[in-house]
Amino acid sequence: MRQRLRAERNALSEERIRDLSASIARRVLGASFFDEARTIGLYLPFDHEVDPSLLIHETVGSGRLVFLPVVDGANRSMRFVPYQPGDPLQVGAYGIREPVVPPDGGQGLDTLDLDLLFQPLIGFDRAGGRLGFGGGYHDRALAARGEATHPLCVGLAYAFQELPFLPREPHDILMDWVVTERGVVACREYR
Repeated sequence: MRQRLRAERNALSEERIRDLSASIARRVLGASFFDEARTIGLYLPFDHEVDPSLLIHETVGSGRLVFLPVVDGANRSMRFVPYQPGDPLQVGAYGIREPVVPPDGGQGLDTLDLDLLFQPLIGFDRAGGRLGFGGGYHDRALAARGEATHPLCVGLAYAFQELPFLPREPHDILMDWVVTERGVVACREYR
């Protein structure tokens, strides 16, 4: 399933990715969950994922705080560090761009401190199941806090990435919303 969905995603042209990502961002900007958030976890696109650059700029432009993930491959963990457009980036674990963390470790946040977390994905179902790359970084970062305290989780996806059902493991953390170019899905309504 991952290979098929990644192949379809990788077949998208750069122009099509820009158009779809802009459409998805417009839908997010009109959503109440975005208006209410002050600390927002985003990501830098990789492997033809939905590009949230417009959301990064809108968040910073409205005086809110953006945090990007930094992955520690050795410890299989992820934390979020502050980011402003133009901050230096480096290629981190798995070839994904991430902020350069100062030698002192910088000021990072765990997911407890985020109001809203946008998640990239390979596939999703309407109940909030998320198919990622399989490393479990998002699930581990969220599970450490429990459902009552983790941020609102929003998947950014192309409509073709929707699947009828994704099998779940006990450790899987479901998303609250998924936004595609076709609309905003309130996942809790499908559980």
